[in-house]
Amino acid sequence: MDITELKTIYENLLHPIFGEQFRIDENNEDNDWVVIILDGTQEDFYFSLYGIDCVHLYWCNECFIFDRQRNNLVSSDTYGEIVFEGDFDMEYLPHLIVDLVMQLKDCTYITKRESVKGKIPSGYDDIKDYVIISKTKKRNQHKYQLANITIEYVV
Repeated sequence: MDITELKTIYENLLHPIFGEQFRIDENNEDNDWVVIILDGTQEDFYFSLYGIDCVHLYWCNECFIFDRQRNNLVSSDTYGEIVFEGDFDMEYLPHLIVDLVMQLKDCTYITKRESVKGKIPSGYDDIKDYVIISKTKKRNQHKYQLANITIEYVV
């Protein structure tokens, strides 16, 4: 799989949901970096593909990091961010991202809590569990769990 195939996968999965708001920004000189915008000109809900194995998803000024090379990141790379600690297959990563996008869609950020659970093998970063509280208009929205990331919804 390459970045072009990934763009097509994301477009096929997300364009039908976000319609005209969806756009792929390829205005960069590096072919391994692509931004996919989900909220049109507002640009508060988007994600960046850094090659085929790293995604940074931005929502309400929060950043979710999915990185196959997680154990190479240090605390200065992850400070203040929400780092996915689960293992993922490259073929499945787009589905993880789309699933999380669908959970965050139509929600607004309230707060997050994080708790340290350990250290990565190098010892240069903490492994954390995150609880994100978000506001939604959906009355029957249940808690969502993705490895070490929990989203709780309030109306």
